[in-house]
Amino acid sequence: MATPRVTKDITTGIGTLSFPKVFANTKGTKDDGSDDYNIQFIIPKSQKDDVRAIMKAIKEVGEAKWGDNYKKVRIPLRDGDKEAGDLTDDGTTKGEKYPERLGCYFINARSTKPVGVVDRQRVPITNSDDLYGGCKGKIHVTFYPYAQQGNSGIGVALNGVQKVSDGESFGGGRPSVESMFDMLEEEDDLDLDDADEMVEEEAPAPVKKAAAKKAPSAAAKKAAAAKAAAAAAELEVDDEDDLLAEEDDEDDEYDDL
Repeated sequence: MATPRVTKDITTGIGTLSFPKVFANTKGTKDDGSDDYNIQFIIPKSQKDDVRAIMKAIKEVGEAKWGDNYKKVRIPLRDGDKEAGDLTDDGTTKGEKYPERLGCYFINARSTKPVGVVDRQRVPITNSDDLYGGCKGKIHVTFYPYAQQGNSGIGVALNGVQKVSDGESFGGGRPSVESMFDMLEEEDDLDLDDADEMVEEEAPAPVKKAAAKKAPSAAAKKAAAAKAAAAAAELEVDDEDDLLAEEDDEDDEYDDL
């Protein structure tokens, strides 16, 4: 007679969310092509009641499937301190690469179907940017036994995520809005009209540049000189105004060259 499959649903306490891929634009894909919605949940060891609730659920599922031998199978609750010295693909230790796990336990939960994501008021969150590694929240999961391809253990199915508050983003990413902005009162609003007047009063008047006059060529200068000499030979210029008028005409001729 087959052993009945026992599962256990729990809602965790408040922990830190990491690697959230629970939206259509952030989900992963498994080798078989199916969708992979997943998240890592980090819980401080100091939250003993919350840790105990997770361990109790794991034990209940494990004993129902394997009896006392459940301790020999793979369990999902992992110790960040024990794994701190393990090397990662880039040669750094897990403690160096994931310092947020130190002093904590963590579990990885996943689903092949979309999961509910809500805020603290249970209002659905649809913007994936609002859920990031470092924010605080809870997850609802189902612990279940599995035995396939020679591997036995207890898996964690992700059912839903609740974001409780912002937190310090991992890796120096986006900080919380509380750390970026102060709260403003009505009297703190900037009077833009007064600001515009101040700018107008302080702004210096623009300086007009004199238009550059085109320099005459050597040939034009020579022709102008000859013209002036001929005119002087024929006419006696007594009126200074007439002379200035003639010079203006010459300037116009230079400009056309």
